[in-house]
Amino acid sequence: MSDVSFFEFAFSHVLLMLGCMLLTSLLAYLAVRRRTVLGYMDPLHFYWTFTFGTAYGVVLALYVGGYVDSFYFAVVMAYAGVFLLSFRMGFYLRSGLHSVVGVFLVPRGKGRFEFYFVLLAYSLLALFLMWKTGFGVNAESNRFEQNRGVGAFVRVADGFRLFILSYLALMCFERWRAHKRGLITWGLVSFYLGLLVLSSLLNGAKFAILEGIYASLFALAVQGYRLRLGIGKVFAIFSVVLFFAIWVLSRNLEQAGVDDASTGVYMQETPILYERLALRVLANADKYYLSLPNGVIEDLKTDSALIQLLAPLVSITKMSELVGHPVNDYTVGRQALLYWYPDYDVAGGPTSHFDLFSYKYFGLAPGLLFAAFIGFFLSAIASLSRFDGGPFYAAICATLWLRSIPVLLEPATGLAYVLDIFTLFFIVKLFGALLRGSSLQSAKVGA
Repeated sequence: MSDVSFFEFAFSHVLLMLGCMLLTSLLAYLAVRRRTVLGYMDPLHFYWTFTFGTAYGVVLALYVGGYVDSFYFAVVMAYAGVFLLSFRMGFYLRSGLHSVVGVFLVPRGKGRFEFYFVLLAYSLLALFLMWKTGFGVNAESNRFEQNRGVGAFVRVADGFRLFILSYLALMCFERWRAHKRGLITWGLVSFYLGLLVLSSLLNGAKFAILEGIYASLFALAVQGYRLRLGIGKVFAIFSVVLFFAIWVLSRNLEQAGVDDASTGVYMQETPILYERLALRVLANADKYYLSLPNGVIEDLKTDSALIQLLAPLVSITKMSELVGHPVNDYTVGRQALLYWYPDYDVAGGPTSHFDLFSYKYFGLAPGLLFAAFIGFFLSAIASLSRFDGGPFYAAICATLWLRSIPVLLEPATGLAYVLDIFTLFFIVKLFGALLRGSSLQSAKVGA
């Protein structure tokens, strides 16, 4: 089913679509609510409850409308069920991952020196990216196209960004609780807020500012600080996030030469800006409506699961050179897009989602095992929050959690993000240890 056909169906069956999306989102929320660290403010709810909840609602509506075969509907639900079962069971297992993080990634003490080193590294990366590509929010087509050739730098910057925001939030909160509310504290708070906004503009994603807030709250929770966020505060946070998302969308339309005050195509009495926002929510299911109706998914091309899993680790460009074809064109989401629009040559497109990736690259039964692996993997990362290892550890946990959940959207990319964090912060710890060792040696010689 093409985009046009789907949107015509969606806007002519608004009540069915909304009803199905609300139902599946509610069920998605109930399925994980007892396994989230931050309750209803946990980032898992953005990815699972909102993104997958609304996507599954679209699948259900298409199934009710007769566009999706019972077999594919059952496949999607089976993968969801296996993921949820393994995710819940994973919390009863001891992975030992916290020991690995503590030994290889976390320096002694509060890790202030390592924090300032990461802050310096991020600042240099941010300046380089602003010079090379500009702010992501100003991308002419999309931020993926804009970041061609500098993707590795963007990934490093995004990982460092979340860690810095998490650690800064802890510094601010510790000073506030200790009643140190003078000029330094207000300066730190101002720096945190400024960095939150500027780094989100550089990232360019509509989710960027919420991602930074999520990481900060998660780090505070790991450190034992439970913020009491009432309805008013939550509403204020999400109002800011929604304003940011609408503003970014407005900038995107402006860069594309579209007047955001013009009327919509499908919602003809609504400004196109708000229609595009509605379409963006429906696009959570783009890989499903492009591939499931009429069994299109069976006609999508694949290369090798190993190539797909390794490509983000060694770089998409280099892997494409090694194998002789554009590796990124063989993700399930991208293939679904190219099936309908074979001349589409702009970077980006639908993500694959773990269920479609599992089914297409591993087959039905082995794919269920891969879905179970995803569940256990995420529960192992989330379980890091049970242990107290100081502010540096808490910030690492927040960073790992925010960088691991995208495994649901694009498994290979999500796994690569996590490996990025382990590699980067192992280097940071090693660098800090070497400098401390050389400083100590110099002090002994001087004595």
